[in-house]
Amino acid sequence: MNRRDFCGRAAALSVSFSLPGVSYAQRQMDQLRIFVGFPAGGATDSIARHIAEGVRPGYARAAIVENKPGLASRFALDAMKRYPSDGSAMVVMPETVVTLIPHVDPGPSTPTLADVVPVTPCAVLRQGFAVGPMVPASVKTMREFLAWAKANPTLANYGTPGPNSPQRFLMQELLREAGIPLNHIPYKGSMPGIVDLLGGQIATFVSPIGDSMPHIKEGRLRLLGVASRNRSKLLPGVPTLAEQGFMDKIGDEFSAVVMAKGTPAEIVEAAAKAITQVFTQPTVVQALASLGMEPHASSPVEYAQFLRENHKLWGERVKASGFKPEA
Repeated sequence: MNRRDFCGRAAALSVSFSLPGVSYAQRQMDQLRIFVGFPAGGATDSIARHIAEGVRPGYARAAIVENKPGLASRFALDAMKRYPSDGSAMVVMPETVVTLIPHVDPGPSTPTLADVVPVTPCAVLRQGFAVGPMVPASVKTMREFLAWAKANPTLANYGTPGPNSPQRFLMQELLREAGIPLNHIPYKGSMPGIVDLLGGQIATFVSPIGDSMPHIKEGRLRLLGVASRNRSKLLPGVPTLAEQGFMDKIGDEFSAVVMAKGTPAEIVEAAAKAITQVFTQPTVVQALASLGMEPHASSPVEYAQFLRENHKLWGERVKASGFKPEA
C-alpha cells in the first residue's frame, strides 16, 4: 500500500472501520495508561483524553492520561516502556516523532519505528500557509504570494513552529521548486508565530490549519493553500497546493497511537478497533474539528506500512534540504 492508497483508505475507515473479530472480554484491562509527551490542553492531549473516555468499559475498566512533556515524546515513550507489553499502556504522539525526528536527531536515544508497535492514527492535521496584514490583500494564491515575495525580498520571510519542524522542510521543498529564497524564522511552537503574523512582523506562517482557523474566520488572517492531497473539510474553500500547480507537496501529519514493542498482535488489533470507534462519535468529531483536526483511522498493519513510507519520504526531504545533524 502506498501513501496515496493509505490516505484514501484512511478517509473511508474514519467513517467505517472493522478488524477481524477479537474475543477480548476475557482479557479486558483493569487500567489503561495513556502517555502524552505534551502538556495538558493541546491537540495531542485532547486526542488522548477522548481515547481514555471512549475505550471504557470495552477495552479497559479504567483509563487515565499521564502527561510527560519534553524531548519530543521521549519521556512519554520511556514511561510506557516501564509497563508490560500487554496493552495496558500506550502513547499518543505526532507520527513525525518516529518518521522525521530520527533523520534530524539520529542519536542513540532517539525513538525509532523499531522501538514501537503502531496501533492506529486517530486524526490528521493539515498544514496551511497563512498570511497576515504584511501581505497585500490582493495576494490570494501561493503563486501570487511567491511573486510578491520575490519583489519584496526585505519583507518576505516565513515562520514555522520550530527549527527542524516538518513545516520547515515542507516549505524548503516548495521554495526550491519555486526558485525563491525566503528567510526562515523558527518559533517555539505555533502560538508565538501566529501572534507575530497577526501583528505584521512576519509574512507567512506554516502550521496546522487549526492554529490559524479562528483568525481566518474573523478575517484577520488568510489561508492561501493547504499542503494536502485533498481539501480540508473544515475549510473547503481553500485550495490545495497541488491545485495551484505545486504537485506532491503533502504535509499531512497524523496522530499516532503506539504500544510497546512485543505487544501481541491480537491486543494491538483490539485496541485499534476500540480507539477507532471512539473517533466515529459525532461529539468527538465535532471536538476535533474545533481544533482543526479531522478523524482518520487504519488497521495496525496498514498504519505500520504508511509510517515506513513516511519515514523514507522525510529522509528524502531532509537530505534534499542540505540539513546536517549535529555531531
